[in-house]
Amino acid sequence: MSKKVIVIGSGPGGYPAALRLKELGAEVAIAEAWDFGGTCLNRGCIPSKAFLDTGHRVHAFEGLRKLLKDGSGVNFSADMLDWTKVKARRAEVITKLRVSLEKLFQVKKIEVLRGRAAFSGPGEVTITGPQGEIKRQFDAAILAAGTRPSFPPVFRDFQEQLTDSDRVFDLPQRPESVIIVGAGVIGLEFACFFNAMGVKVDVLEILTDILPGEDPQVTRAVRSSFEKRGIKFHFSRKAAGIEIAGGAKTVILEDGSKLAADEILVGAGRAADLAGLGLDGLGITWDRRGVVVNEFMQTCLPHIYAVGDVNGLSLLAHSASRQGEIAAENIMGARHTFDAGLVPRCVYSWPEVGSVGLNKAQADAQGLAVKTSRAYFLGIGKAVATDETEGFVQLVFDAGDDTVLGAQIVGGPATELIHVLALAVKLQLKRSDLKGIIYAHPTMAEAIHEALNK
Repeated sequence: MSKKVIVIGSGPGGYPAALRLKELGAEVAIAEAWDFGGTCLNRGCIPSKAFLDTGHRVHAFEGLRKLLKDGSGVNFSADMLDWTKVKARRAEVITKLRVSLEKLFQVKKIEVLRGRAAFSGPGEVTITGPQGEIKRQFDAAILAAGTRPSFPPVFRDFQEQLTDSDRVFDLPQRPESVIIVGAGVIGLEFACFFNAMGVKVDVLEILTDILPGEDPQVTRAVRSSFEKRGIKFHFSRKAAGIEIAGGAKTVILEDGSKLAADEILVGAGRAADLAGLGLDGLGITWDRRGVVVNEFMQTCLPHIYAVGDVNGLSLLAHSASRQGEIAAENIMGARHTFDAGLVPRCVYSWPEVGSVGLNKAQADAQGLAVKTSRAYFLGIGKAVATDETEGFVQLVFDAGDDTVLGAQIVGGPATELIHVLALAVKLQLKRSDLKGIIYAHPTMAEAIHEALNK
């Protein structure tokens, strides 16, 4: 007799779990309260990349200026773009992918339950939606409810007047200026986009640098690139208050100074969306990060699992997908675990950033003896030919046996190149193993080969 499994949430944690469960012979239903595909598809990863692609096209056009005929009369600027069309393109991308996902579930015969799901018992959920209120029994459940934007205390009373990483895609018009709160991945990607669109950008960060936890060589290179393009960072600065008057929105800093802009985008992270799920009644525990799980993705109730952003282990869509698959496999009898050390970390700005495994500071903190090697794209033929010389590849090796422990890439197609190095970390390859690969010429991947020879 097949197991009955309920998956709550259809984002990058939920839908791969449902598909894997179906492959393994389970009877699966998936509950979704909002748009199919979750935050990633509708308000996160995908729409932000559509926006960034528009910005990158503007950025690329600027590089063509030096190739134009003298006196050609071409006069392009970002403010010539139609903001409504920019948003419409984003909506088209989302619709295509959402429809494709819904068709996949139809083909796989996975039942979709529209509505808000809540646990009404240790083996039952109640879904409240267009069809009214229905109850479903289950043998196992996977909670993949995702997160919502998090507002620091000083901003909470002004949430409706400010914007966040969910609502920024619906701004009625392109702002002339924006203050972005937070210099993590969310903040940097939107800073990059708005800067390319001709918007004045200030980034407010309470910490001393961008991308917390990232290698200092990486943060230095990215920060320098952003600053050269006119993005202004305000580090070690804490907001003390907000003023909204007329068309201006102002952040008052603790030292009394002020930053004013047309819009304030709060990109200071996300928090698990646990309200109304009925977790209290089951005794499921959570902390400030999210639902507490073990290495098998199980909550304190072993037949209920929590995956993706809702457990706070790794707030990345691809982490959620792998966790969802692990939970599905474990429900069906496996004992697989999730290794956060193998997760590629990517920033889709320009320059791009891709990293995996340990950087030197992290290795030092673990008491590991390491050595690093670095090669710059400036010395790579493909990079020079395509005018993408910004950045580098940096490798981290065990000082004793040359095992690859980590890698950091800035520039070029960093978010694509990082995967070969993720495989190297997973398989515990050595420098000699990677040197034995033949690297096609001319490619940006030759920077990996050059770093191996340093």
